[in-house]
Amino acid sequence: MLLLKLIAIVALWLYAGALLYAAIGFWRSHFFTSRLEHKNFTRVTVVIPARNEEANIEACLSSILSQEFDFSLLQIIVVNDASNDKTLEITERVLSQSGISHLIISNQTQEGKKKSLTKAIESADGSLIITRDADTYTTSNRWLKTIVDFHEVSKKEFIIAPVRYENKNGLLSQIQYFENLGLTILTGGYAAYKKAFLCSGANLAFTKSVFRSTNGYSNHLNIASGDDVLFLEEVKKVKPETIVYLKQNDAAVITYPEKNLRNLAFQKIRWASKIGQNSNNFNAFLGILVLFIHVFTVFSLFVLLFRQHISAFGIIFILGRFLIDYLLLFLASRYFKQDLKWWWFLPAGLIYSVFVSITAILSLLIKPNWK
Repeated sequence: MLLLKLIAIVALWLYAGALLYAAIGFWRSHFFTSRLEHKNFTRVTVVIPARNEEANIEACLSSILSQEFDFSLLQIIVVNDASNDKTLEITERVLSQSGISHLIISNQTQEGKKKSLTKAIESADGSLIITRDADTYTTSNRWLKTIVDFHEVSKKEFIIAPVRYENKNGLLSQIQYFENLGLTILTGGYAAYKKAFLCSGANLAFTKSVFRSTNGYSNHLNIASGDDVLFLEEVKKVKPETIVYLKQNDAAVITYPEKNLRNLAFQKIRWASKIGQNSNNFNAFLGILVLFIHVFTVFSLFVLLFRQHISAFGIIFILGRFLIDYLLLFLASRYFKQDLKWWWFLPAGLIYSVFVSITAILSLLIKPNWK
């Protein structure tokens, strides 16, 4: 038992150190401001893979069509991956009325996200590719200009842009919202140190030349997920200096939290499946460290609830872990100017630990698919 306590203390210190390091990096990183007078010259293709997204695709496309941007430089490609709902009909209606250069690719059978993206990128006439998930939208009409301005000013070819969750009430939604805020700080913080290991294909920009130089997703095409972080690792091998995080709220997209536990579980299983295929040892180390923190939290709760005596060590460990998480989320809330629903913080954190522990086990037993 003494050895387990020593391991827990070391793990908690490492956890605090990793998060503090990220927070400092994020805080000190450059905040980019787009200029209205900057005239864009880069041809851009926004690529949206979609499968059964009839509830979301119109909002996604409409938020792009409402952008303040020179649309003569824009192409939109939607890949309908054998949807069996009205995704294709809605897409055709919205884009046909837009007057913007577009292409709709329809897979006759489901081919998955990476093959769908590859088809679109091969057909793209833009030198800068921006991938968006079909279940995202923007609240800023300067999303597109901000990303393109940043690319043209910085000359960077792999741009990690922010992704936020809707701040909805309810335990399940708040679990995802808190998690996303924490991951945002980790993403931007480590990228600031030129040690990026996280990104999201829901809002990712890269040049067509970088995509070709890595042979796209060919090295991990058999893995359902990983069009983002596994691709990031491939870019590191050929052009690490071009990877950067775009710290600007206008560049963010908003996505919806999963509405039920089953969908959330499968989402986490897809994410977990990438760890074993990732060549970045730090990614694996941090994944194992975070998993241990959550498992030990569950263990400490079990001891507190079902043993005859109160474990002071368990209480201290849980309080220490929540203090670390609180400080990270507080920083994120200040940056995003969000009023967090702090009354959900404790229950969401405890349930999240149980959830992470269970899905970690399930990820070893279940092979994930895209949609």
